Amino acid sequence: MSSNSYSDKELVSALNEGDRAAYKYIYLTYYNDLCKYISSYTNSPQAAEDIVQNVLLKLWEKRTDLKIHTSFKNYLFRSAYHTFIDNYRKKKKINEKLETIRHHALNEIIEEHSSLKEERLVALRKAIEELPPKCKNIFVLSKFEGYKYKEIAEILGISVNTVENQIGKAFKVLREKILNTKPLNFFLSFFENKFS
Repeated sequence: MSSNSYSDKELVSALNEGDRAAYKYIYLTYYNDLCKYISSYTNSPQAAEDIVQNVLLKLWEKRTDLKIHTSFKNYLFRSAYHTFIDNYRKKKKINEKLETIRHHALNEIIEEHSSLKEERLVALRKAIEELPPKCKNIFVLSKFEGYKYKEIAEILGISVNTVENQIGKAFKVLREKILNTKPLNFFLSFFENKFS
């Protein structure tokens, strides 16, 4: 059987029997197209290649039980798409867990520093209150209410870039106002490193 003469049925049958030539044919025929297709979702050629390689690896691992009731091409493209969706959902769950951890860490750091002398906390609150209104609002939404930059942008009808710039401006102003207060500088450093 020549490498150009596989029908969909023959491909499935050949894979079921562990035919490496058939598998090589699939790899050479569909790999690049699958990568281009998945790249349109990932916007990352490397991420797309990882997904496609995973799909083709699983195809070989499950070759003996493989049953395809549509065209082979449709099967591969659908498998690649579902793998992308699965990866996206897993990544989203991880990000949500990280946000939860960050939120708890914020609560802990606030509680940890509740023992600071009252005047130091007053100094920080005063510095935040003296921020320009727009800057203060964005800072509070991000650092005290736990909103993501994208969410803040949507709430306020501004760009994510504007949110980032205003957060940076807030830190600059606060750092200047409480430069000589070490515990508060630590507090600001924690915000910048963990929540930006």
